[in-house]
Amino acid sequence: MHYPQILIDRDKLKHNVKWLMDNAGQAGIQIHFITKCFCAHREIVEEMALAGVENFGDSRWQNLQKINDLGKSRMLVRIPMLSEVNEVVRYADLSLNSEIATLEALSDAALSQDKTHGVVLMVEMGDLREGFMPDEIAAVAERVLSLRGLWLAGIGANFNCYGGVIAETSQMEQLAEIAEYLRSRFGIVLPIVSGGNSGALYMLENGTLPPGINHLRIGEAYLLGRETSYGNRVGDLYTDVFTLRAQIVECRNKNSVPTGKLGVNAFGELPVFEDKGRMKRAILGVGRQDTSCETLTPRDRHVDFLGASSDHMICDVTHYVNKLEVGDSLDFSCDYGALTRAFISPYVEKRLI
Repeated sequence: MHYPQILIDRDKLKHNVKWLMDNAGQAGIQIHFITKCFCAHREIVEEMALAGVENFGDSRWQNLQKINDLGKSRMLVRIPMLSEVNEVVRYADLSLNSEIATLEALSDAALSQDKTHGVVLMVEMGDLREGFMPDEIAAVAERVLSLRGLWLAGIGANFNCYGGVIAETSQMEQLAEIAEYLRSRFGIVLPIVSGGNSGALYMLENGTLPPGINHLRIGEAYLLGRETSYGNRVGDLYTDVFTLRAQIVECRNKNSVPTGKLGVNAFGELPVFEDKGRMKRAILGVGRQDTSCETLTPRDRHVDFLGASSDHMICDVTHYVNKLEVGDSLDFSCDYGALTRAFISPYVEKRLI
């Protein structure tokens, strides 16, 4: 066993995805479960598949390649680069798109592989990340319908990301209206109307999600148990599926303020210290090279984060109830950013329990 490590509770993970599938299904909502936060770690995706998940999504085709034999549908949720269209077609059944040139390149790649690639046209609804403007969509859809390598799977929108825009009923209704217009004008099914991500779940819970929205791309909610518009817990989802555990490498009493002339730290920051006198400080073998230490939350309320360097994190354990020694470990909850960085780091062991 090595440290630091991410512990994944498989039962809580499966509970979360089942709850979301059941409740979304009752509302006529299909979900693609997004695996990018944990880099489509094979064991985790296998557990999700065992729980009944059939639709997976990721922002990297390399991650979709790792799970290409799992589930029935795989969606690329980052706008494809022209340099990767061949891989996108090979490993993704669907992709989100917002450029004509990319759509044409995807069609050529699909034809060369004797495939038909599904595309979801993204619509700009205010967040100012990807998306065609609403008045462009009809012309773009017409062009897609003329490309033999593509099939028009749907339209979608993005919220809660670059601009932090929270999805509201009026925006969702506009998206649903655009979908209906395209169906009527071109005589197509257009099966996917994707209303965003975990930030839309508050609308699903309070009954304000318009019936025309039938698809969501969910990541943070099933991983951390919260929607991303207001940060509230969703239903009875578990919020502690993941635990970061780090081992103590030094534990002793020291001053709370450094001694000597102060400059910037290893990251070019000018740190500020509060004088609390002597304190018991635990140094943990995890650092900013492994995760976002600043956004970790100690599971024990008697542990306080003090700071971190590349390889170490320092915590105040003065009031910790039990005796701590070198070799002991402390547990932390992760936010989305800390969890992502921990999974990217090759130095953090990932272990299902």
